[in-house]
Amino acid sequence: MMPLKKIVFLLAVFFSMQMNNAFAQQQTADIGLFGGGNIPITDYDQMNLLQSVYPAFSLFYRYNFNSRFALRINATYGTTGASGVFNSAPVSFQKNIMGLGAFIEVNYLDFLLGVEKMKFSPYVYTGVGFMYFPTATGAYSFSPNLPIGLGVKYALFKQFGIGADVSFRKTFSDDIDNLNNPHQQYGLTDVNDIFHNNDWIVYFGLTLNYKFYLGKKPCPAYESKY
Repeated sequence: MMPLKKIVFLLAVFFSMQMNNAFAQQQTADIGLFGGGNIPITDYDQMNLLQSVYPAFSLFYRYNFNSRFALRINATYGTTGASGVFNSAPVSFQKNIMGLGAFIEVNYLDFLLGVEKMKFSPYVYTGVGFMYFPTATGAYSFSPNLPIGLGVKYALFKQFGIGADVSFRKTFSDDIDNLNNPHQQYGLTDVNDIFHNNDWIVYFGLTLNYKFYLGKKPCPAYESKY
């Protein structure tokens, strides 16, 4: 059998060749808008879903290294709230949340605005984000979050595209629903850490983006010259 070191070396060479080829492709950039809703995943025993959906909006900048990989800078603002039951008592909250994140976006298919054969693709992304919001005491919390998202994108014209996007943001805070580690009242061990008892927020909506940067060296093979 081939030694493990040789297998790892061959895989590394193959991956390097693929990445070099990919990043030799045309690089573009676009800006966009996201509009939709969000719903929190909280410590509530029961939650009224219809009364727990609030609007959210985002502005984003996306630098496309090639037809498969992109860096996306995302700024989000919206109202988050919920209505439900906790410990047999009615509970609710509502607050404005601002967010900023940097994501690595990967297209399942080749996609570039302005290229007829690359007009549609599903995609996934992840990265790191931060949220800024008021707590139950009136103070403000600055919390990191881990986004995991997916969606689809479609090119309407050479410079305009639309899409649908949903993301799950795991926060490293339990203050969003104003029930900071509520299980302590039952005599349980403190579970308010980054792995347990933290709130999530789910964002979902539509996107509209505009390609404003074609790249310094357009590739004729991509048919993206104007």
